[in-house]
Amino acid sequence: MSSSSSADVLIVGASTAGLRAAEAVTRHAPELRVVVVGKEVHLPYELPPLSKIALDEVMDVGNLVYPLAADLKQLGVDFRLGAEVTSLDTSTRTVVLADGERLSYNALVIATGCEAVVPPLFAGATDTHTLRRFEDAVALRRAVADPSRSVAIVGAGFIGGELASTLAKAGRTVSLIDRAPQPLIRMGAPIADAYTRLHRDAGVNLLLGVDVVEIAEDEGGRVLVLDDGRRVAADVIMVGVGVRPSLAWLSSAELTYDNGIVADATLRAGEDVFVAGDIVRWPNARFGAAMRVEHWTNAAEQGRAAGLNAARLLRGESREPFVSVPYFWSDQHGVRMQFAGFIRGDEEIVEQVTADGTIYLYRAGDTVTGVFAFDRRSQFVALRAKLRRDLSWADAAQIVFAGEGSPVG
Repeated sequence: MSSSSSADVLIVGASTAGLRAAEAVTRHAPELRVVVVGKEVHLPYELPPLSKIALDEVMDVGNLVYPLAADLKQLGVDFRLGAEVTSLDTSTRTVVLADGERLSYNALVIATGCEAVVPPLFAGATDTHTLRRFEDAVALRRAVADPSRSVAIVGAGFIGGELASTLAKAGRTVSLIDRAPQPLIRMGAPIADAYTRLHRDAGVNLLLGVDVVEIAEDEGGRVLVLDDGRRVAADVIMVGVGVRPSLAWLSSAELTYDNGIVADATLRAGEDVFVAGDIVRWPNARFGAAMRVEHWTNAAEQGRAAGLNAARLLRGESREPFVSVPYFWSDQHGVRMQFAGFIRGDEEIVEQVTADGTIYLYRAGDTVTGVFAFDRRSQFVALRAKLRRDLSWADAAQIVFAGEGSPVG
């Protein structure tokens, strides 16, 4: 016979966003009972290091768990780990777990994030990996432990690029394959060109504008057959072609979906439902656009905002809109890449190169809407802070070009 229990604020997803939501509720309204349900058996932990930890370093989830998680347990937050939510009924404010338990809530925060996309060609193939969770990282490191094994990474985005960088640093031969003629082209051709050079200069075998059409066996081992006929050694395959919001368990929920769960400016997606992290699409008033952001900083910031607004709802307080400047960073081949802002794709990209790195400004008339930097950390920090409000071209240029001559347009 199934059991039942209740929470004032139920958080589904023991993720960065879920953890920050639990913290926000506990700090703002300590009288509320908070339950966090997580599919993994671990307390919430940092995901970014999974693709960055050197091959000769110990992979220990204990070193990655947020200290905040233990603090919240001490404060009474109930973490239900290794528990999967299979359905949500918004009319009765109830979720059902895989073991049949029913959990009712007064307010719900959904923070289940995304899952890796695996094209059918790779589904079920041996020694084929994605990299989203700690167990993924452990399995992948075990697979590449033998330096004689060839590694092919499908997808030259940030996850694929970071793993390629980690392998190259260890002296491993690695192939990085992408169907796009230029990686990171959504950030603009100059950034794509610089990213391509970064990998090629580091010795990565970069194959662009090609698709994998077959996994085959050669005399020397397994290979990926490309659509141009080339064959790439691939004893180990890592697939990093993208992610999609984890929505399967929400099939019966009365929510609105459009590239994620649609929420209002306060991250409210239903009468008593809030959403945070990779899974939410919301109107960001800073840039006057609806967006879904798949990066760590956004998850942390949105988790806090969703938790606060859930607590405010239960306390009868006014909710506040979530406004942010999207930001991400990636370390590859000893270079820190950072972006802040929001781009639509039709901006002029203005480049400035110095011995300390390169900055790219996205210019729309007299306004700068974003900045991408290869190193140049102090200037990037200054520009990111300025982007919290409208940033004029004159103000941005003063930070970037002062004493450095004319920009390259």
